[in-house]
Amino acid sequence: TRRSSDLLIDKFEKENPEGSERAETTIVGRLIYGKGGKTGSDNNDRLMTRDEVKDNILNLIFAGHDTTYASISTLMYHLSQNPHAMEALVKEVSSLKETLDADELKTLPVLNACIHEAWRLTPPVGGSYRRAVSKDYLQHKGYKFAPGTLFNYMILSTTSDETLYKEPDVFKMERFLPPDHALYQANVDDGIDPYQGRASYPIFGGGTHVCLGKAFAQLELRILAARMFQNYHVEVRNPKKAEFPVNLWFVEFKLTKRKDA
Repeated sequence: TRRSSDLLIDKFEKENPEGSERAETTIVGRLIYGKGGKTGSDNNDRLMTRDEVKDNILNLIFAGHDTTYASISTLMYHLSQNPHAMEALVKEVSSLKETLDADELKTLPVLNACIHEAWRLTPPVGGSYRRAVSKDYLQHKGYKFAPGTLFNYMILSTTSDETLYKEPDVFKMERFLPPDHALYQANVDDGIDPYQGRASYPIFGGGTHVCLGKAFAQLELRILAARMFQNYHVEVRNPKKAEFPVNLWFVEFKLTKRKDA
């Protein structure tokens, strides 16, 4: 894997010299040519070493591995428990043509509603934290917080809050469907936009420090789910809930090729 990273870096440097558009506007370019790193010194002009660049590239690619397998496993579990949702998803993705288009996947209402609802009920990461970076005390509702204070927030507590979500313990992908969809149900619509995220749907955090892998994770899960349910009958058995190292439903599953796929 590290050898592959070397090849990627060599190819990128050959095709995109320092100062080129891609060198300055892409993540890999910024890693290779960017300055400002520190290793216990005040040298702000130090370029990353080759090993540091490789480590960061591998981190960007694989840091979401556990959360990705947790997401697809959890999605299969919730769909197996809600056959009406699985049926609607199969119907929707069966019309997809080759080659899959990322922009089209992003607009599929049932696919995205099922993914968002699975994440809401079983977020892979239970929570995170933020640090107060202001030099002055922060004040909120009569409380004062010193600079450097760590604030922990629980994602699951938010996504299961009954003041935000109707029947929060029940899988209802309809809550995230657009109003013009045939399966939309106004009585379960919470008025929450999962794409916006923030306080009501903080699966990927929010604000300036929103998860860097958010778009990649969403694309991965859309492709996995679309391909799986487009081409196979999915049977799930022996589900088991786990909270470590990530929050998920472990499942055993069997894929049977669809005759019409």
